[in-house]
Amino acid sequence: MSIANATAFTEKMSLVFSEIEDPPVERTRVHFLTDILIIGILSVIAAGKGWEDMENYGLSKYDWLKQFLALPEAMPSADTF
Repeated sequence: MSIANATAFTEKMSLVFSEIEDPPVERTRVHFLTDILIIGILSVIAAGKGWEDMENYGLSKYDWLKQFLALPEAMPSADTF
């Protein structure tokens, strides 16, 4: 997936996900829900089977993901997923 396609995908998913309420308290939130959901979806598409796979996918693709996701506090942990 090219960066342009990934950015367009992220923008579309952000619109879709914007209607989902992010339950954590604002002051304790360190990751964006959209980032978490997109990494989770991409991990599952890549045959990920659990939370650890989502974290490992994100870590292995971090440089690429950082080009179109915010990731303000680096990669979410398996516990976050």
